[in-house]
Amino acid sequence: MFELMALAGLLIAGLAVFAVVGVVFFVMRIVFWAVFLPFRLLFLPFRLLFKLMWVPIGLGMGAFGLAAGAAIVPILLMVGVVVAVLGAIAALVALLVPAIPFVLLGLMIWAIVRKRPAAAA
Repeated sequence: MFELMALAGLLIAGLAVFAVVGVVFFVMRIVFWAVFLPFRLLFLPFRLLFKLMWVPIGLGMGAFGLAAGAAIVPILLMVGVVVAVLGAIAALVALLVPAIPFVLLGLMIWAIVRKRPAAAA
């Protein structure tokens, strides 16, 4: 029982250490944000300008990706159909191959017990 209480104490102590470390990093983040805020505000127009300059390039790349995707879709569909047909054939063979010995046994029994046609005289 005391072992579990010691384990619980260690767990709480570990959580307290992590909480202190987290608070320290949070305070550092706030300090860095406050220090670098003037620079972020100074470069805000440049960031907006670069984002606006990126719009035509992004649209062009998106159109190129759309055209490439539209060209590849029929090929992928054909490959998918071929894979599906081959999979169906493989499944059919996998189901029929184990039945071959039983079919051969049935044919042998049928060959032994079948009635022979009467010979024409």
